[in-house]
Amino acid sequence: MALNRYVLTATVTVPAGTITTPIVAGEPGTGGAAGFGNTSTSAGFGLWPQTFLAGQAIILDPAGALFTAIGAGNLRLFTQGVDDVGHQALAN
Repeated sequence: MALNRYVLTATVTVPAGTITTPIVAGEPGTGGAAGFGNTSTSAGFGLWPQTFLAGQAIILDPAGALFTAIGAGNLRLFTQGVDDVGHQALAN
């Protein structure tokens, strides 16, 4: 996994995931079928849609699912000395 810094060129909303109940055979104390009551997220990124704003710096794995969901066309590489110059004391 190689992580790179990017800057968003457009505002992008990534869809929410779906709640699934995994079935884990032999899990004790579940009160029902194995895995009952445990939840995880699949097919998305979090329980609510997430919005990334244009101009926001983000660190991503270019081979990862979030990079694909945001889209390479909405990202550009972070430029040291240009993108980290904050005139409102936000990024220095």
